[in-house]
Amino acid sequence: MIDEAAQSMRTICDTLLLDARDNAVDTSTAPGTADVVPVLRRMARRLDTPAQVNAVVEAENGQLEAGVAPAFLERVVSPLLANAVRYARSTVTVSGRRTPGAVVIDITDDGPGVPEAFVGELFQPGRRADPGDGHHGAGLGLPLARRLARSAGGEVSYDAGHAPGARFTVTLPAG
Repeated sequence: MIDEAAQSMRTICDTLLLDARDNAVDTSTAPGTADVVPVLRRMARRLDTPAQVNAVVEAENGQLEAGVAPAFLERVVSPLLANAVRYARSTVTVSGRRTPGAVVIDITDDGPGVPEAFVGELFQPGRRADPGDGHHGAGLGLPLARRLARSAGGEVSYDAGHAPGARFTVTLPAG
């Protein structure tokens, strides 16, 4: 548990430092391209999922390419995937699709979902719906994912109408 929390904090710190360096040299987009499906599958294989949780990656036929580097894609998706695995009862589904000019990735779980009263605070740094829920976290993952996506001309959003569970959507420019 301590090792998992330390790794999570290291990832957050590394991402913040990389983002700060990028902003210091005035880059408004993340250069590169990522073949999305292999990156998502690799991330799913590396997950430390509880025995009862199955992570599934689905994608439309054909190549799905985002206009960001693979490491950048991982930094955006990683906190969303970690939360989905943390709260899922049995299944986490990561699905990718193309839209005009963009790549859309949905991260869906079948857990309890986000409490309605907390939805407005989801992307505020340092906020957690239930700090005493037994899960580690500093409330930085979602705001960081959104900030990174926006820096590349994308977005991270939450679908408040999805039930049961939670669905977060990452939209990034197509490669």
